[in-house]
Amino acid sequence: MNFAAAGTVFKKELTDGIRDKRAVMTAMVFPILGPLMIYFMFNALIDLRKDLAEIELAVIGRENAPAMVDWLTQRGVELTDVSVDPKQAVSNKTHDMVLVIPADFQQRFAQSRSAVVELVNDGSRTDARNAVGRIRNLISSYGRQIGALRLVSRGVSPEITQAVIVQNIEVASKQQIAARILNVIPMYIVLAAFVCGMGLAVDSTAGERERATLEALLINPVQRTQIVIGKWLAASLFAAVGILLTLFLCFFTLQRVPLEEIGLSFTLGGGQIVGMLAAVFPLAFMATGMQLLLGIFAKSFKDAQSYIGILVLIPVLPGIIGTLYPIQGKAWMNLVPALGQHILLMDVVGGKAPAIWNFVVTGIMALLVALVCVRLTAHLFRRERIIFSR
Repeated sequence: MNFAAAGTVFKKELTDGIRDKRAVMTAMVFPILGPLMIYFMFNALIDLRKDLAEIELAVIGRENAPAMVDWLTQRGVELTDVSVDPKQAVSNKTHDMVLVIPADFQQRFAQSRSAVVELVNDGSRTDARNAVGRIRNLISSYGRQIGALRLVSRGVSPEITQAVIVQNIEVASKQQIAARILNVIPMYIVLAAFVCGMGLAVDSTAGERERATLEALLINPVQRTQIVIGKWLAASLFAAVGILLTLFLCFFTLQRVPLEEIGLSFTLGGGQIVGMLAAVFPLAFMATGMQLLLGIFAKSFKDAQSYIGILVLIPVLPGIIGTLYPIQGKAWMNLVPALGQHILLMDVVGGKAPAIWNFVVTGIMALLVALVCVRLTAHLFRRERIIFSR
C-alpha cells in the first residue's frame, strides 16, 4: 500500500484543522478548563476540611455542663450562647446546629446515670453534614472517657467493656490515598482523548460532507483507505496534543494544591508521566477512529456532534463507577478499552508500577478497535448512497 497519498491527506487535514478555529478551540480549551476546575474544586475541598478544625456551635444551657463545654473548646469548637427556639433557628439556617444541654444534666451526671443532650440539626443540609458528624463524634468520645473514669473509680478496668479492640493498620501510602481522592484526574485525561480530536474528526467527515467538499476529494484517483488513514492520523494528532497539554497542566495545577494540609501528598515523577502517556495515547487513535465512523453517518456537523456526544460517555463511565464502587483491577479488564486505561492511570498516579504487559494489552485492544473503525469507514466511503445523500 502506498502511504504517500495518506501523507498528503494528513497534511491537508492538519492544515485545515489548524485554520479551523472550532477544531483548535475544542483541542485547546478543554485541557485548560479542566485543570482550572480541578484546582478550584480541590482547594474548596481542602478549605472545607480545614474549616472542620474550627466549628461554630450554638449552645443552650452551657452552664449545665461546664466540663464538657471546656472539653469541646479545647478541641477547636467555638461555642456561642444563644437563647432561641433551636428547631426554628436551624430551620431558618440561623445556625447549622444547636446543642441543648438540659438543666438536669449535672444531677444525672452525679448519679452516674446517662445524661442526655440534644443536637438539633437539619439532615437535609449537605453543607453542615460534616460539621454535625464531627460534633456528634466529639460528644460521644467525651461520653466514653467519662464512662471509663467511672469504672476506674469503682476499681473496674475500662477494658472490661471492650472485649475486642480493632487496630487500623494502613498499608496504603499517602500518595495512594491521594490518588483515590484525585480519581477525577485519570478520568479527565481519558476524556481528553475523546474530546480534543473530536472537532477535526467531525469536520473532516460530516463537515466536509455538509460543505460538499468531500465529493471533490473522493474524485481524486486515491484509495479510500488512504484518505481515511490521512484523516484519522490528523485527528489523532490533535487528540494526542490535547492529552499532552491536559496531563502537563494537571501536573502543574496539582503542584499548587496544598494537599499536605489535609495529611496527603502527591508527586509525579518522570517515569509516572511516561507511564500515563503510554497508557492513554492508544485511546487517541481509538477515539478518533470511532468519531470518523460515526461522523460519516451524519448529514451535518450538528448531527455528528449529537452522535459523538453519546460516545463521550465511554471514558466517563469507568470514572463514575470507580468513584461509587472502587474498582479492583482484574486481568480481563485490560481487554476493555477505556476501562483498562483508567485502571492503569489510577495505578500509576497512586505510585504503583503496573506490569509492562498491562500497557501492551490495553494498547493493542484500543488500536484494534481503531483499525476496525478505520476499515469500516473506508468501506463506507465507497458507498455513494452514504457519501452523496443529503
